[in-house]
Amino acid sequence: MFRGFKAWLRKRRERGEALRLVAELFRSPERLVGTSLRIAHAGRWVYLDHEVDGDRVIRVRFGILRHPRPYAFSPQSHKVIETYVYHALDDRIERLRGFNVTRHRGRDAD
Repeated sequence: MFRGFKAWLRKRRERGEALRLVAELFRSPERLVGTSLRIAHAGRWVYLDHEVDGDRVIRVRFGILRHPRPYAFSPQSHKVIETYVYHALDDRIERLRGFNVTRHRGRDAD
């Protein structure tokens, strides 16, 4: 019985650490350089999963729904779901996949 509870506590602690790591990314503009992410996206990311090595979180996967515009003053925008992985040991963000929901629905822009 206690093993199950300890495993639950460990998973909960790991998830909390993973959430904290990604939240810290969005508080540091210099860490977002080279990605399409901005501090303004801080409220939009969604936790997907994480990987651990021993008792330390080493990777966190998260997704974000973005609404990029084809050019700066365009009234049109697309809905794009992007998946990222944050490599905590290297302090590096990698974009895994982008999926344009608007174009998938057969439209050019909203």
